[in-house]
Amino acid sequence: MKKLKEKYFRELLPYSLIFLVIIATLYVQIAVHSTNMGADNYFHFARFYDIKAQLMTGKFNWFQTNFTFEQTGRVINALYGPLFAYLNGMLLLVAKTWYQYEVITNILLNFIAAIGMYKLAQKVKAPKNVSVILALLYINTGMIPSWIEGMNFSAWGGVFIPYLLIQVVNLLEDKEKPIHVVGLMTCISLIANTHLLSTLLIVLVLAPVVLISFIKTQDKKSFIIDLLKVAVGTIILTASVWGGLLVIYSQNTIATPYSVNMGMFTIHLSHFQAFRQFIFPSALLLFTGQFIYAVLHCKKQFNNFVVTFIGYCLLLIGSKWFLDWNWIQMKLPIISGIFQFPFRLTSVAYPLILLGLAYTFATNAKQKKSYKEWNYAVIFSIFVMVQACFSTYKVVLDTAQGQNGENSISLVTQMRYSPDYVKKWTQSQTGIFDLYENAQPDYLPLNKKMPSRVVVEKYRAILAVRKKYQHIVNRDGSLTLRWRAKKQKKVTLPLVMYKQSRLIVNGKKKNKINQNDIGAPIIVQKKGENTVNLKFMVPLWFNILLAINILGWIVLIGYYARKKYLIAKK
Repeated sequence: MKKLKEKYFRELLPYSLIFLVIIATLYVQIAVHSTNMGADNYFHFARFYDIKAQLMTGKFNWFQTNFTFEQTGRVINALYGPLFAYLNGMLLLVAKTWYQYEVITNILLNFIAAIGMYKLAQKVKAPKNVSVILALLYINTGMIPSWIEGMNFSAWGGVFIPYLLIQVVNLLEDKEKPIHVVGLMTCISLIANTHLLSTLLIVLVLAPVVLISFIKTQDKKSFIIDLLKVAVGTIILTASVWGGLLVIYSQNTIATPYSVNMGMFTIHLSHFQAFRQFIFPSALLLFTGQFIYAVLHCKKQFNNFVVTFIGYCLLLIGSKWFLDWNWIQMKLPIISGIFQFPFRLTSVAYPLILLGLAYTFATNAKQKKSYKEWNYAVIFSIFVMVQACFSTYKVVLDTAQGQNGENSISLVTQMRYSPDYVKKWTQSQTGIFDLYENAQPDYLPLNKKMPSRVVVEKYRAILAVRKKYQHIVNRDGSLTLRWRAKKQKKVTLPLVMYKQSRLIVNGKKKNKINQNDIGAPIIVQKKGENTVNLKFMVPLWFNILLAINILGWIVLIGYYARKKYLIAKK
């Protein structure tokens, strides 16, 4: 019994240490009940609250947003991780304030990501202490802390990438069955259902690794069959994502996000911050040392070389030292509205390099080397990890004290408020929507091409009159506007219409509706009481696809539950 307890203690100790460090990092937010409002918070708060309202009222609409985003009927969640949005909506049923939601998701995100990196390091047989160091370093650098800093959704894509890299290790090391079908398709599908751009980034990793694995394998026929199984399974598990994109983009011209100066958002050195585009000189030195080691030992440690080389190349590409992103943006302007930030490459670059470090430490532990340089390497890794943890702690501290302008409500609302008022404002889940309106161009329909800045100006113009109308959400998922007019005249309604939207004006279905440049309907109101009803008409084929998608996830969850049960039974 004593040995059994010692075994469990040794197994749980790394997880406990990781959890305690996460709590210590977030201590200030937990203690003072601060709510961070970064640039992306409102956008995601509105997405998730709309789902919560649907769950509470039973008034569902997969495409049309009826409860938030100023109740204009624009499509958001169907194009941005819909199933994950529903999970967050369910979480809001439990979390009564945005403070509670942030604390819960901050802990969950960090813990899941850290455990993934820990298990990845253990997969290649790195020492446990090194695995913990790499796990803590991962969640405090790059995109993972950007969730705490500003609710950047790339962080959630990064949560599942270490789990995907476990499958990459299988591809490189498992000679008998390099493709673990269920595991690989699960990881890809989780990332795709969370953050679409992260899915495109993992292709940069999977493509060369799959090719290397295919060249190395003896049974190429089985390899191709397993690869096809992964493709089919992933298509089913991501059907709600690509199906929604197909519905909207096949018939509509859609606005892109704000264009940014890409040269300003490349990876560069910082002595105080380690999230998003910032990297400590010490971390860069550690990563460069790992790259040099992997190159020098590429013949004996080929797998280490592969992952480190891909990761370090992506790090350089996303930095200001290797490419002129301003020149690229000038030649390909569309990339600034789609990819936006070169630092997003850290989502895959950092975990790959950390996997390389795990390989390096594992190899030298296996060879039982006790050279001083390896002891120094471990100590230096601890130093970088502690420095990164303090960076995240500083972000939380500055936000709680209202010192960090980039993460404060001041940035979001363009106004400055006292900390007490901010705390009161975020205690209610709906208070934020009363004070601040979302005028981002993302996913708005366009009747002619125009810059994002012009799209926002036109959208603000229709929002300016929205309070004149009564908004009613109906059981069938449609949205009704009511208002009383003093005279008959032409008006632009505070709604947006896609090609699949149906509008009924004063009880009459209109086959052709005049619209402005961003799809806002222009009608002739009558004197007295007026009503319009807006409904997004979902094609039958998408509903069938959605049913297959949900069934696929139920089967997959059942598979893992049964597997867990059989293991526990043994």
